[in-house]
Amino acid sequence: MEKVAIVTGAGSGIGAATAKLLAKQNMAVAVLDLNEQSAMQIAEQIEWEGGRAFALRCDVGKKEDVEQAISITEKNWDTPLVLINNAGVGGPFHRVDQVSDDEWDWIINTNLKSVFLFTRNLLPKMKEAGFGRIVNVASIQGLLGSAHSSTYVASKHGMIGYTKTIAAEWGRYGITCNAICPGYVNSQLGIRPEDISDYYQRVMDKSPVQRVADPIEVASLIAHLVGEFGGYINGASYTIDGGISAHVGITSNLTE
Repeated sequence: MEKVAIVTGAGSGIGAATAKLLAKQNMAVAVLDLNEQSAMQIAEQIEWEGGRAFALRCDVGKKEDVEQAISITEKNWDTPLVLINNAGVGGPFHRVDQVSDDEWDWIINTNLKSVFLFTRNLLPKMKEAGFGRIVNVASIQGLLGSAHSSTYVASKHGMIGYTKTIAAEWGRYGITCNAICPGYVNSQLGIRPEDISDYYQRVMDKSPVQRVADPIEVASLIAHLVGEFGGYINGASYTIDGGISAHVGITSNLTE
């Protein structure tokens, strides 16, 4: 039976790789992104390869956009029982005393409130169906601290705590909720390599595997968690960082 999935932030990076991979696993995928053109390109690629997808612009931090995205997905196909909360922003890198109210609200709304909005709407529907798979894309900075990234770190820590609570509350209804915690991935979220002259060398200095991740490597973990053999994994937070967080003293940000 074909399942319906929503993937947020699916216009590029981890989200795009995940949307494509889930489509190959016989899921119909709603490709959501703030950048509608990017979302359309990914949906078109999926359909060209024989999958089912449609694109939709969505500001995930806005209640109205989230409700509309779910409603349109249901009208096009069926209730989405697979939810990948991937949309996120890194934001400006400041000390705590330099973070503005607007910056705080923007990052928290995009990274954390969005997860609440989607799950609040979909959990009752998943309960009725007796099945649900939720993956929240956090970060290794949701497990550690990082100078000059207070808002981002707070949002990702909150996401992991929220994941555990959803798992505890809803697991009895056939619903699982897990978080993944990527390290440095070859995408444009947060830190742009061109903004830091020695970016890759600084990553290499921190990474035991001496490289950044390809988005498909992260997507593969997500696909496993929502796939046939992921049903007993619930409330977990999976680190996928090449061993960076296994080091002592790697909590500083690359922007320092």
